[in-house]
Amino acid sequence: MSPIAARPYLRDEVYSALKASLGLRAAGITAPVRVREEELPAELGVSRTPVREAMRRLEQEGLIAFRPRRGARLMPTSLAEYLEWLAIREMLEGLAARDVAAHGSADVGARLRAIFASFDEAGALARPADYAAANTAFHALLMRESRNTLLEKTWDSFGHLKMAGLRFIERLDRGAQSFHEHFDIIDAIEARDPDRAEAVARRHVRVLREQAASSLTEFDITDKDGNPS
Repeated sequence: MSPIAARPYLRDEVYSALKASLGLRAAGITAPVRVREEELPAELGVSRTPVREAMRRLEQEGLIAFRPRRGARLMPTSLAEYLEWLAIREMLEGLAARDVAAHGSADVGARLRAIFASFDEAGALARPADYAAANTAFHALLMRESRNTLLEKTWDSFGHLKMAGLRFIERLDRGAQSFHEHFDIIDAIEARDPDRAEAVARRHVRVLREQAASSLTEFDITDKDGNPS
């Protein structure tokens, strides 16, 4: 992590930096990992107070857990938690797509298409890491274009689950299917059809959830306390 210079919104920046860094690490672990909290202020170039506040916020979100005499632990995301997130995400995506179809900017369809300009069906399968990054950009733009500030904040609050989900999704081999589903959403938005946009956006997430639930039971290896199940 890069040092953060002192500024009025320092607390929020420390929180965002820690969430991004720890969330990325959490996406690749299957058991709790110690977080050396005492080293974080020096890494970020800040005092202990904003770090401590950020860590408590991350504890409330479930990204980390504090254990007596053991300090902070970065918690893996279980499949059960990920499926719960997808149930919520289906509603958020549907609302965002509806709002964008109803009052998104005139060029929003073109900008959404541009995100996948370097891909075709084969490319989505052959370059999974690049496609995952494009997928993230697509959904982030969808949320921004909804012009619903509270919706966007709610979406951002689940950041660590979105990152953790990448390790589940890559096992589903959904690249080609996902590629076409994204363009179904764009088509509905460009047609200015809110009902259809909401329906296809929700179906996009619902299919993912159904496939994850039926195919990835072997990833559900921890309970909510981070213990082997």
